[in-house]
Amino acid sequence: MPPENWEIWLDTQISPIIAKWMSEHTGFTVKSSYSLNLNNLTDTVIYNKAKSQGNVILVSKDADFPELISRLGSPPKLIVVKKGNCTNRLLWEFLKPNISKAIKLLITSDTDIVELE
Repeated sequence: MPPENWEIWLDTQISPIIAKWMSEHTGFTVKSSYSLNLNNLTDTVIYNKAKSQGNVILVSKDADFPELISRLGSPPKLIVVKKGNCTNRLLWEFLKPNISKAIKLLITSDTDIVELE
């Protein structure tokens, strides 16, 4: 069972349906940027909201988040998705084999950023 104090937030470019599938697969609370009302905010504002929340893992395709976390530190922690435009089903098939390992690495180590490519 996942630690209850960790949440996963999906960035705007990742569909809310992925949040549902990821939550079912991992057992973590996974929220889309739309359900969090973050979809119209800047990356810096999202970073600050996640930082104030505490134990948050962002999942993003955005190149700005690795720079923000490298410069300003964590939390939040980050999973960078290196997959171009594709259907939700193909994106989930890409994420599914490694997402649980990536999450575990982030919450059990000093690692701040994991890339999935």
